[in-house]
Amino acid sequence: MSKIRQYSFPISCFLIVLAVAGFCAALFLALRSPVPPRPELHQQLVEIEPDGPGEDGADVIYQKVLSDERWSQPVCAIVTKRNAYSVYLDGELLHEYTPGSFDHGGVVHWISLPDTDLEGRILTVSSPSQELTIQVGNYSDLILHYRNTNAATLFFSGLFLVLGILIGLLSLGARVAIGAQRLRTLRYLSGLVLHVSLWISMDSAVLQMIHVSGAIMYVLTMYAFMAMPLFMIQFYRSMMKEDSRLLRLLYQLQLLDLCICGLLQVLGVAQFHEMLPLIHVLMVLTLLSLLRIMVAWLHSELRWEAGMMLGGFAAVGCCSAAGFLDYYLWGRHSYLIYFSVGILLLVVSLLAVSIGYVYQEMVKSSQMRYYRKMANTDLMTQLGSRTAFEERVRQSPVLTGSCACVVLDINNLKQINDTMGHSAGDELICTAAQCILSVFDSLGHCYRMGGDEFVVLLQDIAQPEVDKALGELERSIDRRNLTRSFPLSVAVGYAMGEDAPIEQMFRQADANMYQNKTRMKCETVTMDRA
Repeated sequence: MSKIRQYSFPISCFLIVLAVAGFCAALFLALRSPVPPRPELHQQLVEIEPDGPGEDGADVIYQKVLSDERWSQPVCAIVTKRNAYSVYLDGELLHEYTPGSFDHGGVVHWISLPDTDLEGRILTVSSPSQELTIQVGNYSDLILHYRNTNAATLFFSGLFLVLGILIGLLSLGARVAIGAQRLRTLRYLSGLVLHVSLWISMDSAVLQMIHVSGAIMYVLTMYAFMAMPLFMIQFYRSMMKEDSRLLRLLYQLQLLDLCICGLLQVLGVAQFHEMLPLIHVLMVLTLLSLLRIMVAWLHSELRWEAGMMLGGFAAVGCCSAAGFLDYYLWGRHSYLIYFSVGILLLVVSLLAVSIGYVYQEMVKSSQMRYYRKMANTDLMTQLGSRTAFEERVRQSPVLTGSCACVVLDINNLKQINDTMGHSAGDELICTAAQCILSVFDSLGHCYRMGGDEFVVLLQDIAQPEVDKALGELERSIDRRNLTRSFPLSVAVGYAMGEDAPIEQMFRQADANMYQNKTRMKCETVTMDRA
């Protein structure tokens, strides 16, 4: 099992490279497919129904005697599911179509008709299939007709596009507050929603309103459809604390399916739409596997999230069943609507879970920042704590450039605590901290090491500036002593260096401070004797 886990990542990378290579090859071949000419805009349309099979029983005949319609530049629009057909006007061959390996089943074929008077002329279309949709009229009216027919799919495609962009922006805005794992969850969800939008817009042929090759639409449609389970699997894997062997296997199977389908399409062995049953079976297996995981989560700490996602799965399951029935049995061409509604409900449930995750991560992050600040701040003086000083030494042990370390210690604090109480000693410590902060806050970082000892770290500073700051500190203490009942006295020692280690400078400054403290005590004793 350990070997499988060891080679799982390189196998996935190899399959991803193969899938991308197959997509690029298929897209390259699609780009080389000819683009049919597009007529200019027109005004009215007439639908042509089949008259029945020909005398030999081979072809279905669509025939219509054109009436006195005032079309400025008429066009015949034919939608066929990769079925060959021929178009005749008064028995003269006008256009002939043979399906290619990259033909999109829902693309509209536009055949321009002569600009002369068409009244009384006979338009005939022969095809082996009765599944053709044939309309004659002005291009503008036909475009309006297709837009109205695909209004629902246009709505869902735009809705998923907006949702995908918003989720992507949410992941960008929350990347500082949430962890990398939750950030991946949002990005996988955004990728899933954007792929759904791409699939709907391509598969519904709503892009017929602009000049897009049907071959390119065919490749993008199939790859967008086959890639959706990849984002869904990765979404759930990113939510789990430990990777699932089942989901990892399904992910690799989906990648393998992408590689095989792309290879067979490029080699001309089979076309994407001929492999749809296999793709659908693999997608159903993926949904059932995810459903099994959701049921297991109902008995864990993720039961709320599992309940929300199970509701989405129930919706997508029912809608997908209706979509499959429509695609394989009913033939009403409404499967996109069923799938869109189901996927929308699933995405809403996943988005609700993701937002809940983001909120929890933001709360945890805020709490961690608060606790970190509490640990790194001395509550009495609001200076940096000893923990903050040690963390600074651990992360950046060397002060760069011309630097200094100043150590300060309050004189006679024990005597004040013994004679006037600890509250007076605490007040003395706070006063000393205020004086130190007023002078050194703009120059460096100030820390209380505990008790009555303070440390200041200064970078990019020269000795004259340090002496000037110590002079300002002495004057600040003298001003405070004018209004105090017991004076504040501070012993100071410092060390200068160039790109010097903090610990070495601290030991030197501490030794200098104790020499200064001893000298100050001797001076005090001499004055008392005098």
